[in-house]
Amino acid sequence: MNEPHPAPAPLQVTTLSADDLEDILDIDAAAFGQDPPQNFLDVAIIPWLELDRFVGARDPAAGNELVAAGCIFSKQMTFPGGLVQPAAGVSWIGVRPGWRRRGLLRGLMTAQLHGLHDSGGEAVAILTASEAGLYGRFGYGQSINRHLFQVAHGAAFHAGVRTDNVIEIRADRAPDIVKPLYAKVAATRHGYLARTDEVWAMRFSDHELLRDGASKKRWAVHPDGYAAYRVKSAWTERGPNFSLQVDEICAATDRAFASLWRYLLDFDLTRQVNYDKGWIDDPLLDLLHDPRSVTVNARDHIWLRIVDLDRAIGLRTYSGPAHVVVELTDGFCPWNQGTWMFDLDGDGGTVSRTDASPQVRLDIRDLGACFVGGTPLARLVTAQRVTGEPAALLELGAALATPLAPWCPEGF
Repeated sequence: MNEPHPAPAPLQVTTLSADDLEDILDIDAAAFGQDPPQNFLDVAIIPWLELDRFVGARDPAAGNELVAAGCIFSKQMTFPGGLVQPAAGVSWIGVRPGWRRRGLLRGLMTAQLHGLHDSGGEAVAILTASEAGLYGRFGYGQSINRHLFQVAHGAAFHAGVRTDNVIEIRADRAPDIVKPLYAKVAATRHGYLARTDEVWAMRFSDHELLRDGASKKRWAVHPDGYAAYRVKSAWTERGPNFSLQVDEICAATDRAFASLWRYLLDFDLTRQVNYDKGWIDDPLLDLLHDPRSVTVNARDHIWLRIVDLDRAIGLRTYSGPAHVVVELTDGFCPWNQGTWMFDLDGDGGTVSRTDASPQVRLDIRDLGACFVGGTPLARLVTAQRVTGEPAALLELGAALATPLAPWCPEGF
């Protein structure tokens, strides 16, 4: 009779450093099945990495192989109220094939979130998920969604839309023009991330890996905005069947937004314009005369985790006053769990422990989903994720809501 094999001993997650770079690149390639060439890594990837913010686990039984790793990027996010605050951008989470289902993802999450709490680091963490079902169990809520647009060439605007001339500029002129425009918009629109020089280097890269068979990145500018896009050529017996792949639209004014879209929709030889990071409240949907000229699909995008409730609650302002007793569950970061008095208003908010009877009950992931206005609290009530007294739910939901949904036009 064969005896069952004992479960492998848990592997310890520790901090990594620049000395581990080669192994970090190797495990990322193994976990995601991709092998970027060195010239791309050297220019667009390695300068972007904060190697002192990586954690990982090695297996002594496998020659001390690095078998799990993850990192944090030091991000600055605009929160409701126009407050630009630190956010921990979780990324590069990978477990080597053959070591999965052994608790290593949980170990990485514990090291990151408990580490932020212990060190007094960022009060919120954000990520984009390769698999959307993974991170709710670690307290991340589906916070900022995105629209995928497919728009017919030449789609007309409704009567009365005013537009200006838009010109294309050479790629070497783009940095001086688009970087200050982006900074102007990012500081006022909640959900946007500030961009470092290293992030911009990736945005300006024209490596073949980023093209998917399309042209080099092209830049169209208006005095108050810009659009970045690539052209994907295709020919049929009836002539050109090109598509325009929009990378980004950034506009500081309504007129600039309409003007940039008019330029893209009228681009010669194209039959369709595709944009996979549209705003959930994107004005494009209301600019168009015929709503059926655009196909829209929604996807999850940014997941947000409140690391320390008492520090996070003051990162934003609120759309109305709320004085509500909330019972919060948090099985992964137990310091958040318990009953709190929420005091919120247009200047910010505070929380304090209380013995009062709860008026609202919710999990930390659901508060994260609502935290920047991307998910209405009432929707979670209908989905039976949040419960409580009707008046208190309305009061808290109104405070958390924002006039427009948040928007983050990039990943990390």
